[in-house]
Amino acid sequence: MVRSFLSFHVEAPPERVVAWAQGETRGAGVYVVPDSPWVSLYHEALEADEDPKAIRAFLEALSHLGPALAFMVLNEEDLLFLMAEEGKGVAELRRGPELGEALLAPEALLPLLQGVARMPPLNAVQALAAHFGLHPDHALLGFLDLLEAEEEGGLPEEVVYLE
Repeated sequence: MVRSFLSFHVEAPPERVVAWAQGETRGAGVYVVPDSPWVSLYHEALEADEDPKAIRAFLEALSHLGPALAFMVLNEEDLLFLMAEEGKGVAELRRGPELGEALLAPEALLPLLQGVARMPPLNAVQALAAHFGLHPDHALLGFLDLLEAEEEGGLPEEVVYLE
């Protein structure tokens, strides 16, 4: 099965993230998964739309709570990685036939992004997650993955679902 997914991550207290995300559901479902010091968000509408501009805008708004990351993989061949702090994008890696090519990063992150740009998208997500201290499984999930886990009764108690 070929996978596509989108995940957001912010270094902030879970209760602040839940309070903020309640106003950002866009009438769709959002899962909020705490994994200290990170909190992961999986947004149904943004995952379905696959719009890099909307993803960037959401991430930049989320980054007012703390440093924030976004990972999107489309059909296991396109990769979008974004990083934002204090409401501004600070890094971007975009690669693949659907998303095109882009690499923007502060000098300290440039070697890392250049290295992962040569990896298959799923491996690149794992490497980036490890670098930032984010659990790789959380980076490799999307909204539909969590929806399936919920239907099978496999979600931990601390996961919050917003509509």
